[in-house]
Amino acid sequence: MLFFLDLEAHHTGSSDSFVSTSRFVDPFTGKREKPATYVVLTQDYYQSTRENSNQYTTTGFVETNFFDGRFAINASVPWNYYEQRNRQDAARIGKPYVGVKYQPFFDLSKPYFVVFQGSVGFPSGPDTDRFTGGDFYAGSANLTFGFMWNQFSWVGKMGGIRPLSRNQPNNLQDNDGIPYPTRLPSQKPPDPRYEYLNSFITSTYITYYWKPQISFFAGILYRNPYNGVEFDKNRDTKNPNYFTEGSLGFSYNFSEKYNLNLVYRVPTQRDTEFRLYYSAITMAFSMELGSSD
Repeated sequence: MLFFLDLEAHHTGSSDSFVSTSRFVDPFTGKREKPATYVVLTQDYYQSTRENSNQYTTTGFVETNFFDGRFAINASVPWNYYEQRNRQDAARIGKPYVGVKYQPFFDLSKPYFVVFQGSVGFPSGPDTDRFTGGDFYAGSANLTFGFMWNQFSWVGKMGGIRPLSRNQPNNLQDNDGIPYPTRLPSQKPPDPRYEYLNSFITSTYITYYWKPQISFFAGILYRNPYNGVEFDKNRDTKNPNYFTEGSLGFSYNFSEKYNLNLVYRVPTQRDTEFRLYYSAITMAFSMELGSSD
C-alpha cells in the first residue's frame, strides 16, 4: 500500500516549523508504519469496476508491538460487497494476511525513517460464492522510507507481491442443497485460465501539514503487471503492462490516539476496456490501544 508521514505536531514559539513525534500512517488504510498497538477499520468504495459493479471493501486490521516498539505482528481480513448491475448483489470474504514489521535501530527523534515489512496471504477458499482474493498463498514484502522538512514530508515505497502457490480457481457446486462442509468440488476447467505473476509495486507521496491536526497529501502509484498477481489468459491479454493511479486526500487527528483519513483515487488508464475501476474513495479510522510511539 501507499504511505505518508502523519505527525502529531505543534508550533514551537514563533517558528512555523512542525516538530515530529515520529508517527507514520498509511493514507489509504490508516495503518501505522512504525510498530504500534492499535486497530484500524478501512472502508473502500470502488466505482464502476470491470464487472459492471460498485465494490465496497471493509477491512479490519490489528497490530501489536514488542521489543521496545522495534518489532510488530499484525493481521487483517477484508470483506467485499458487490453492488452489481443486472444481477443480484453479492458479498465475499477476502484474502486474510498475517505480517511482521521491523524498524531499524535508528534515532527515533530524527526527521527520517526506514521500515521493513513482510506478510503472508492465506488461501481465501475454493468456493468463489463465499470467498474472493484467490485460493493460493501469497507473500508480500515492502521497504518504506521518507523524511520531513519544515511543514512538508516525502515518502517512497518499493515492494511487491509474490504468489507462493498455484491453486486454480475452482468453484463448488451451487444450489445443490448439500451443506457447505460436505460439498464435492466441481470439475476443474479443461484448460487453465490463470497464470500467477510476481507483482512489483512502487509509490511516492508528498504531504503538507497545514495545521497540527490537519494535513493534505498527493501521490502516485505504479504497479506491474496491470491486473496484479492473477492473470486471466481469456480476459487480460489486451491489458496494458502496468497500472498507475493518482491520489489526493487529507488526514485529521482527533487526538494523540485517534486518526481519520479520507482519500480520492483515480486510475490514469481511462479507457473503459482497460480500467480496473473508474475511481475510488477510501476512508480509514485508527485507534491506538497502547502508548504513542
